[in-house]
Amino acid sequence: MDVNTIDWDTFDRDGIVSLGRVVGDDVAIALGARADDLATGRFENPHVRLQADTGGEYDDLPEAVTGFVKPGTPYRKVQGLEHDDRFRDVLGLPIVTEICDRTYGAHADISIFRAMVMNKPAAQGTVLPWHQDGGTVWGLDRDPLVTLWLALDDATPESGCMDVIPGSHRLGLLSTLGSTLAPEAAARHCPPDRVRSLPVARGEMVMFHNWLIHRSGVNHSRLPRRAFTTCLMDSRTISVSTGQRFPLLRGDAPPAAYRFVEQMEIDTAFLRDTAARSEEYALSLAAEVERLRAELAARDA
Repeated sequence: MDVNTIDWDTFDRDGIVSLGRVVGDDVAIALGARADDLATGRFENPHVRLQADTGGEYDDLPEAVTGFVKPGTPYRKVQGLEHDDRFRDVLGLPIVTEICDRTYGAHADISIFRAMVMNKPAAQGTVLPWHQDGGTVWGLDRDPLVTLWLALDDATPESGCMDVIPGSHRLGLLSTLGSTLAPEAAARHCPPDRVRSLPVARGEMVMFHNWLIHRSGVNHSRLPRRAFTTCLMDSRTISVSTGQRFPLLRGDAPPAAYRFVEQMEIDTAFLRDTAARSEEYALSLAAEVERLRAELAARDA
């Protein structure tokens, strides 16, 4: 592919910028096929989790699960693609390196918070309301700043492409929790005259700031609308619930876990071993009770 230049002034102003065509149709088609194969079980990867698409409202979606969706059930999300070689190749593109250098510093090690394919099945798809990608709902000790979005199919207004509010990233997070905007915030910051529809052709990539307000609707077309999306961040970022870091894109192995995490893992292992021993002992007592009952029954007979 041609070497693309990034319009950083536009990104800083709008919170979103097109990176142009970064892969050919053959690569985009192959990535879409891999996502479909993972979703249906034709290709297995134990790290992948899947979410079915029930259509309609976002809050009605089921949880993502390990395995694959039931035959005939459309999928909405294939997660864990940082563990898939084909999708990792996309993250090795020079333009991704430039983005990481500019956003986090050329010196910084980079990790992947999430890498997934988002799908809006033909004539279906779930409405994704106005939201920002940040806040305590993500369970991180700091907010990642940039997400890359690669179209594997043409994303059009008919097929449910993204709508964005240019410049809204400069508002900061509108709530501590983050994610879906409250109705009053959406009414204030997302009036119809500020909404910009964002068509993206297959093989093209866009970059957006995680605080950019965006949404997407239902796919009314006869074809799926799939996209590979990944959120990149400083590798020092940790999960606040586990203290663990995330898979590296570049850099050395992360430092050892915090001491409280090491102690928690030791304590958890001890408790699991104790629980297993207790269960084994309880089962042995139950077996002995049954044996004694059988003996008594035989004597009474």
